[in-house]
Amino acid sequence: MIAARFVGKLPDKFRSDFKFPYQDTEIHVAIRPYLMDCLDRLSKLYEIIVFTAGVQDYADNILNYIDPEKQYIKKRLYRTDCIQTSDGVYVKDLDIFIDRDKENIIIVDNSILSFAFDLDNGVPIQSFFGTEEDDKELLFLMSFLEETFY
Repeated sequence: MIAARFVGKLPDKFRSDFKFPYQDTEIHVAIRPYLMDCLDRLSKLYEIIVFTAGVQDYADNILNYIDPEKQYIKKRLYRTDCIQTSDGVYVKDLDIFIDRDKENIIIVDNSILSFAFDLDNGVPIQSFFGTEEDDKELLFLMSFLEETFY
């Protein structure tokens, strides 16, 4: 739902919404259009959990900016919660949720490999690079999740 790039590797037309220091460099972050609308609307219908293949200190910088009061995102899972395949792919195995019925879980990701163990639960979304001028993917996602699953 964001695009993040290291300083010095910013593509043309990358629109940085905020930046933060990370290790010995700086990371610029573009927030996907309509993200806050999406979180606000869908958090009224669903429990929102972020399950990222990103490392925790990196991801927390971004999530703390997006949801500083923790009013939308109820739980955070990170790279350490993923299963790394021999090919180096991080898979988000929904069996980690032992206190929830898997048939009630939806995973939204831009990489089908991320939910390879749980294809029936996956909702693919187009990648976001931070350079798109008129990205409406989250509007489509909101409509789809409101009409299909609720």
